[in-house]
Amino acid sequence: MIDGANKKVRIFLAEDNSGDVELLRMALKTAEIDCELLVVSDGREALDFVRQRGKYANHQPPDLAVLDLNLPKNDGLEVLEALRANAAFSGVLVAIVSSSSAPHELARMQALRVDRFIPKPADLDEYLKIGLTLKELLAR
Repeated sequence: MIDGANKKVRIFLAEDNSGDVELLRMALKTAEIDCELLVVSDGREALDFVRQRGKYANHQPPDLAVLDLNLPKNDGLEVLEALRANAAFSGVLVAIVSSSSAPHELARMQALRVDRFIPKPADLDEYLKIGLTLKELLAR
């Protein structure tokens, strides 16, 4: 999907844990993904972004959305549902990076066309591999 023609990849990240945000930044850098990363830390702000409300009214859809499921205010599945319901965002690639993997959540993710589910690893080396997984997803 993304070619290497000097185009920065636009990635939207909804993650409330600042440590995980920094780990993802490191993972993207390690994978040599040249990107603009927009980070929001709660589900309400993520919904504003995918519904293009308030300060996000003029934002274009990202190339990739990376969502945590356990967000404050509104959970990641609500954000994913809103993303798929917005015609402008419905085709955005979506990766869920979460420590949660309850069967009902996995079923909803599948129904909402998640492109990749990545369990949050506890090990730094494994976390850094997430960047390669996202790079592979963007290359599709």
